[in-house]
Amino acid sequence: MPLHVSFSAPAKINLSLDIVGRRPDGYHLLATVMQSIDLADQVTITVFEQHGDGEPIHIRCTQVGIPRDKQNTVWKAAALFCDAAALDLSPASGIGLRIDLDKRIPAAAGLGGGSSDAAAVLRALDFLFPGRVGPSDLDRLALEVGADVPFCLHGGTLFCEGIGERLTDLPPWPGLPLLLCAPSSPLLTRQVFAAYRESHMIARPDTAAVLRAVRTRNLTALADSSANVLEAVSIAQLPQLSSIKANLLDCGAVMAQMSGSGPAVYGLFASDEACRQAADAMKHRLPDDVRLFACHTVAAGPQQLRDGG
Repeated sequence: MPLHVSFSAPAKINLSLDIVGRRPDGYHLLATVMQSIDLADQVTITVFEQHGDGEPIHIRCTQVGIPRDKQNTVWKAAALFCDAAALDLSPASGIGLRIDLDKRIPAAAGLGGGSSDAAAVLRALDFLFPGRVGPSDLDRLALEVGADVPFCLHGGTLFCEGIGERLTDLPPWPGLPLLLCAPSSPLLTRQVFAAYRESHMIARPDTAAVLRAVRTRNLTALADSSANVLEAVSIAQLPQLSSIKANLLDCGAVMAQMSGSGPAVYGLFASDEACRQAADAMKHRLPDDVRLFACHTVAAGPQQLRDGG
């Protein structure tokens, strides 16, 4: 009987995002507070017997337009894990992996969906083949897959530096209500970073104050000190983001900000009731191509799901 397991793959938002330098290879150096939320994909891995010379890693996905080959980060994560764990996926081994992605996180939205899927694959394979790869090696593999994958592997509330590989634990802040607005027009991360220029910045976060606000769970202080330096770049490419942000604030959000390189914009609220009221109001203010998700922050990354999640 095939072995299989399912894991959640939570989306992330950036509670603040600053660019503090650039490496010689062109990668931007970040100082960002990332936060997991309960909007999540579901990743299921099945180990099965295969015969013939077919592809050893098969990807199936509920969302059109998602690569189902080596271009997908989940394929890279699976291949890297199998190599590190000395798992033979050659045709002669008779072993294959099927990865089923139930996509709920909007793609190319600044929410880390692909990175979280890859992190969930690493967690799932570590569950199916325990002891083959140590925790530090799992972190190394995560970074090799992508810059956001180390955060997604752990999840919760973390201060991320470097290109995303230097993680500092912060007190978890679960249960914080938020309303996520995701326009259907994607923004590619590499294009936003390529267009970034320090002179274009409108606001820059006070990172030390952001960290104090997170540690004390002071939402007002977070709103006063936070910013996303990529926001101005993304708004220049997609002006409707400015309107979405203004509407969230007008509907009672204590803080509204773009996540990552966008285009998703979120509002943080003081209560579930305030978030529900804002969701009702925003439905009538936004165009049909903007998807709304009422969510909460969570304290962990990928979690094993039972009975189909």
